[in-house]
Amino acid sequence: MVCHALIESSRQIASQVRPALRIAVLLALLAACGPVQLRRTADITSPIGTAQAAGSQLHSAADIARMPPMVLGVQTHFSQGWPPATLVLAQQVGAPMLRDSLPWAEAEKVRGSYRLDGPAAQALGAACKGGQRLLLTAVPVNPLYDGGQWVSSATGNAAFAAYLAALADRFGPCLAAIEVGNEINGPGTLVYPAGVNRVAAYVATLKAVRARIGGRTAILGGSTNTIGTGFLKNLFAAGMLSEVDAIAVHPYRSRAEGLDIELAALNAAMEAAGRRVPIWASELSMDTRNEPLGAGELVKQTTMLAAGGVAQASWYALIDQRWYPTMGLFAGRTPKAQARAFTLMQRVLAQGRPQRLDLGDPLLFAYRFGADTTVVWGAPRSLQVEGGHVSDATGAPLQGASVSESPLVITGTTAIRFGASTWLADTLMGWGTPQWRYGVRMKGDASYRLPLFDDQFTSYFGDRWYRPLRINNTTAAPGGTGAAPMRAVWRHVAPAPQSVDVGGCFAKTAAGDGVDLTITAGGKTLWRGVLTGPMQLPPLSADLAAGDALELVAGPNQTAGGDAFHLRLILFQRGAGEPVSCPQ
Repeated sequence: MVCHALIESSRQIASQVRPALRIAVLLALLAACGPVQLRRTADITSPIGTAQAAGSQLHSAADIARMPPMVLGVQTHFSQGWPPATLVLAQQVGAPMLRDSLPWAEAEKVRGSYRLDGPAAQALGAACKGGQRLLLTAVPVNPLYDGGQWVSSATGNAAFAAYLAALADRFGPCLAAIEVGNEINGPGTLVYPAGVNRVAAYVATLKAVRARIGGRTAILGGSTNTIGTGFLKNLFAAGMLSEVDAIAVHPYRSRAEGLDIELAALNAAMEAAGRRVPIWASELSMDTRNEPLGAGELVKQTTMLAAGGVAQASWYALIDQRWYPTMGLFAGRTPKAQARAFTLMQRVLAQGRPQRLDLGDPLLFAYRFGADTTVVWGAPRSLQVEGGHVSDATGAPLQGASVSESPLVITGTTAIRFGASTWLADTLMGWGTPQWRYGVRMKGDASYRLPLFDDQFTSYFGDRWYRPLRINNTTAAPGGTGAAPMRAVWRHVAPAPQSVDVGGCFAKTAAGDGVDLTITAGGKTLWRGVLTGPMQLPPLSADLAAGDALELVAGPNQTAGGDAFHLRLILFQRGAGEPVSCPQ
């Protein structure tokens, strides 16, 4: 009881000091008291609920904990000629759901007559017999209707709905959902005749589908490349949320961090529109030849999606393909590290919905599944685990592990101690947290704070009036020209005196005349340069008084265009600085 009181008191003290000191306050007491059960945070991530009527309330973390476990499936392409024998690979990694398609134009070549007995349908039927379920994408295009464009007439919509009813008849309860359209915020989609309101036409198709097959299988609408909240808001305003059981997004990204923030923005948009439905991440993946990195991101991203209440996720894809040669779980029939991570996460996700643990440091990610399974990653620090087992992202056992950006999976215990990190702030893992404030600086040093802006694709800190200026977790761009610059600003305000080393990496293509970069501390310039390719910061140090700001400022140099770049900036405790690698 004494230790419990001390720890509770320490939380009150820690809430009044900078984040980097909070963990130190807690750890000093934890060391005295011994291992304790780490508390769960009530609302670290945006609460995501199930389908609700208009005026629904936001769900608490406790509500998320009561949701069924997230389903992690995989993309197959039997509709593109994959051999039926590929199915055994999906079964080998324990995928409970396959995402595929049976294109309408191939199944209905004569009006009202459907052929659903080809090789692809047979392979998907075999998956059903083996206990797997199906998520099928269906694009409402058939040369028999509306001139081969996206159907918009009453006849075309009725024909498309009838085809989906035929799919529901063919696969029965095995058909978990139909995703209407695929990445419809991208080019070459929503192709309607001139003068047709694309948003209204798409929602009308969904309405026809719901009238025909509503209740037989879940209807997914939206289907955006990335989490396209800004794009989806237009569909919400047109009434889409009343016609679907869930929305589909494809949260492609180079790093997991920030997923919780984007999910929160999407759910807030649904709340504002008056109805909230589940989210399906029907495609996610990472395009990398670095298998350990890809495996780690699979673990991190599926963990954050599950913590956000996402109902289902599908890894893209089961095997490497000609056009996507690094994204599969298998290279041919050889399992990659990503396949082992996928199998591991089947066991982890089965433990229930994770909740992020409140450890007082935004650069430490720890998610508790069930009673004694924890997924951990973050800024480097020591780790002590009493009892239980520690593995890497592939399930390989580890001895003497420490916290890093590569996730660890700890099972069989909650007696976990974390050391303090020498990292004070990070533009990647601290993106969207109080560690950083984002702004735009105009000519004459007039500055304006940037909100999180929901655009056609992924959300970023910016504003429609300052395009193309944006600040993402690993990428950014300024706006304007040398004569009228719009400079992107990252601002870290020291909550207490800080002596820091500054490390950073920047990279851009050769397009344009470069990006001018400036780093200041307490209003004094530490470094200035022009970014035209890859660049590693020289060693930099600064002493910040409480309230002083360290800023990174990025401008367009002289001419506009080609100014997008990758970045990562880390503030270390003095003496702990080291080179920083650029995110892919």
